[in-house]
Amino acid sequence: MASGDFDPQAVILRLRAWVRGASGAAEGPVRPAIVGVLNVTPDSFSDGGRYLDVAAASAQAARLLEDGADVLEIGGESTRPAGSVYGAGHVKVDDATQIARILPVITHAARELRALVAVDTTSVVVAEAALEAGAAIVNDVSCLADVALAELVAKRSAWLVLMHSRPGAASAYDDVVEDVAREWSAARDRAVAAGVPRERIVMDPGIGFGKGAADNFRILASIPRFLELGHPVYVGASRKAFIAAAEERAFGVRAASTDRLGGTLAASLLAARFGAAALRVHEPAPLRQALAVESAILGARSATTVASGEKGRS
Repeated sequence: MASGDFDPQAVILRLRAWVRGASGAAEGPVRPAIVGVLNVTPDSFSDGGRYLDVAAASAQAARLLEDGADVLEIGGESTRPAGSVYGAGHVKVDDATQIARILPVITHAARELRALVAVDTTSVVVAEAALEAGAAIVNDVSCLADVALAELVAKRSAWLVLMHSRPGAASAYDDVVEDVAREWSAARDRAVAAGVPRERIVMDPGIGFGKGAADNFRILASIPRFLELGHPVYVGASRKAFIAAAEERAFGVRAASTDRLGGTLAASLLAARFGAAALRVHEPAPLRQALAVESAILGARSATTVASGEKGRS
């Protein structure tokens, strides 16, 4: 199934927090979409090498969906950034290798599992192959370094997740929130000029990409500012190094990437409370459970408040 066969409404339903956050039109509790990460790579920062085999990757795709993922994000090239944590960062992978890694998995996920699939790539060639195989969303971590990617998205009536990033290690920002908003908006404008409808563009502030721990905390706290740009906000905090930095600062213990579930849940829940429309995680099930418990507690609190008010008026 090509990307154009997807009903855009089906996609926006999976970004249901955006419907409420932007327009205030939705009634009742609305949870964000959960995006399950599937890295078909040997060198991703937390799960590299686990899903290089097609069978293993296909099984993980099914598992992510069973565990609550609304969207599968599949990539064949690590995007770990350069810096003090990951050194030189990811190794560039040629188009043919990326396609060989991800195409069988995307095809299976989109056609057999009937999943909504995003492809994580900065390559026009890879994106085109993925969209043809059934992906509906392109996640570009380069902040549209190549406008031809936007032209392809427009041509295929796909969706575009634009992630803010700067090349290299952590940058010096005058004001990280306003700098990210301005630079991302410039990329968004290039995408619109290339033909991508504004309503098919999603904003990712780029947690961990060219940013230090303090920058990441400010960005997460400033999601309402990014909502002012007029797009759904997509947050990928899962297992990132800023989680380990926070724990190390507070308790003197630095967790490995696979031991950051608690911090992932804390950051994701707060991002949802601040208005994020999509939460990108490696482990959907714990997040689904956390969102359900949070919703139940907040619902009980609301009911208690109403009941107290009615009692006071009687």
